[in-house]
Amino acid sequence: MSEKILELKDVEFSYGKKQVLNKVSFNIKKGEFSVLLGLNGAGKSTIFSLITRLLKLEVGEININNHSIKNYSEALKNIGIVFQEPTLDLDLTVRQNLYYYGSLKGLGFVQTIKSIENEIERLELKPHLDTTARKLNGGHRRRVEILRALINKPKLLLLDEPTVGLDLKSRFDILEYVRDLVKREKLSVLWITHLFDEVNEDDEISFIKNGKIVENGIVSSIMEKYQKENLVDTFNQIVK
Repeated sequence: MSEKILELKDVEFSYGKKQVLNKVSFNIKKGEFSVLLGLNGAGKSTIFSLITRLLKLEVGEININNHSIKNYSEALKNIGIVFQEPTLDLDLTVRQNLYYYGSLKGLGFVQTIKSIENEIERLELKPHLDTTARKLNGGHRRRVEILRALINKPKLLLLDEPTVGLDLKSRFDILEYVRDLVKREKLSVLWITHLFDEVNEDDEISFIKNGKIVENGIVSSIMEKYQKENLVDTFNQIVK
């Protein structure tokens, strides 16, 4: 059985009296590209916020690389995070943004760049290292955020709606890069999205509706189960 890098067990969460997550359970194994798919307001970002400890876990369990997220230092040292909202300091250069994040991970300047030097090349960011983030287009800013998340080689990469607002080419360049990263580095990825065209038939997927996981498994197997020819029709059948 493959090693579980991320595991959620019966996670619940409420904003005041409004329950937004109800017994959410799923896991991601080592080297797996896993999609959390749902409409806006379904609970995707709440799950992301709980995993990253932006919100406090109230009910259930979340483990990263067999460490409870309640053990902050052990769990989160294994994780790279790409938020939906931009988080670069626009007045710093790309290099300075990377150095700053590396320092938060306890790395010096040389160690920071060394930990991601191959990915700098693959993301075609070397010519932009001394450019301020403000001068980059949206696609390149997102590449820098992904690169930054890879500092210190995490076991799990979390991306919350990472392609929102980008043009089609930038979207699929980033998606292709992350999928390749999974294959090359055996990195585990949770890709959170509402965009059906970002999902492949061999992906592991969890469908979320109104705070509940209503189906999960391999996309092609779920399509076959519901006797549908595409993901959109399958999704509509499950969440109707």
